[in-house]
Amino acid sequence: MLYSMFLLRDNCYVNIFVMREYEDRDGNKKLIIRVEQKDNVVHFCEWTFPDKVCFKAFGFSRLDLAKIKDYLAVNESIILNNWENYHKNL
Repeated sequence: MLYSMFLLRDNCYVNIFVMREYEDRDGNKKLIIRVEQKDNVVHFCEWTFPDKVCFKAFGFSRLDLAKIKDYLAVNESIILNNWENYHKNL
């Protein structure tokens, strides 16, 4: 499910996808979020959410990853609300 697209840096847009939901060992619901560069999907990173921990990345600089993490933090409530509403409407 495509969640959004934003400008990471000059002429570099990224797409953000919610890939799936899972439960951790403690029974807490978590999301896997994948971020891909729009014009070069070989550059990607994957995050656990709402922890905002990057567990896989290729092609993004540390600064890029910090900007992505900030974007996820600022939009956390929107992402979680939209995910819940998406599942209610299935």
